[in-house]
Amino acid sequence: MSRRIQIACAISAFAFCLLCASSAASAATSAAGCAGAGTVIANEAGRAQAVQATLCLVNDERARRGVGPVHSSSPLGSSALGHSTNMVDAGFFSHTSSNGDSLRRRAVRAGYIRRSRSTLVGETIAWGAGTYATPAQLVASFMQSRLHRDTLLDRRYRDVGIGMARGAPMAGNHGPAATLTLNFGRR
Repeated sequence: MSRRIQIACAISAFAFCLLCASSAASAATSAAGCAGAGTVIANEAGRAQAVQATLCLVNDERARRGVGPVHSSSPLGSSALGHSTNMVDAGFFSHTSSNGDSLRRRAVRAGYIRRSRSTLVGETIAWGAGTYATPAQLVASFMQSRLHRDTLLDRRYRDVGIGMARGAPMAGNHGPAATLTLNFGRR
């Protein structure tokens, strides 16, 4: 291996380590004020706490950038939890459900979208295993992706449904896992 390639590989590895450290530091900073943000869900009570922590983290990210908070929506929450559970149970990772339903169709079925109104919806999905399965790490992963960050920080959204399911949509992970769907909306 040439010296030039060795130096490029070393710089790339260093930059990757900085990115990982930055993501972990950002997740730790955001998690400081949100109870349960650093915990992997183990049961139903833990899932409820993780949902609240995720709402806190999302609103913290929005507030840092001067964007108003989103409010928990039961219909969107039902849609999001159903989608996360479906991904874990059926072993897939996609914005389209295993039966072919889109976010919009799931939001209609959950009762969020009414025929007489124009409704805006958006979705972000993520999953993590081990230490990456906490609300803090999952929200931090959204913030590292431009498309997910843009959705999370979109000023037009006023509502959010948070669906966190135990387990991963893909086989072969080690340790506890969580799958997260955020359904955003405005009606």
